[in-house]
Amino acid sequence: MKGFPDRRSFLARYFPVFMGTIFMAIFSGSVAVSTAGVTYLRGVEPALKANYSAAAILVLVAVLVFGNVMIARGFPWATRLVAGYLVCCLLFVLPMIQYGLNTLVYGSAVLFPLLGLLLLNSKRHREMRQRLLEIRHLRQAAIAQRKAR
Repeated sequence: MKGFPDRRSFLARYFPVFMGTIFMAIFSGSVAVSTAGVTYLRGVEPALKANYSAAAILVLVAVLVFGNVMIARGFPWATRLVAGYLVCCLLFVLPMIQYGLNTLVYGSAVLFPLLGLLLLNSKRHREMRQRLLEIRHLRQAAIAQRKAR
């Protein structure tokens, strides 16, 4: 493909920021779910708390995986899904300040989604999403051309 780098240089340039965003989202979700157990759900019996936490983790993982796969497939709307995920994690943990959590735990619960949003809005991530969109359009054109034969 003319104008596109080979796979190795593409991954070398964009993979770190892509994975950084994913890791910040994973950390955001895990800190949000784990701190919910000691704040919002502190009066709930442990077995029920474990069930709620497991269900929340499954939902968060599904949303995160779907959003990042769609970003990798070149769909621009998926960025809003991942950003919404990070914003929801942030808004979920912000009111926890009233429960007197450990400063390091609360700070990381706020920092991880903010870092994820920062990486998602970085120049390199935006550049990667633009390249992936162009690759998607080339792929669609090749499929249309193949069907026309």
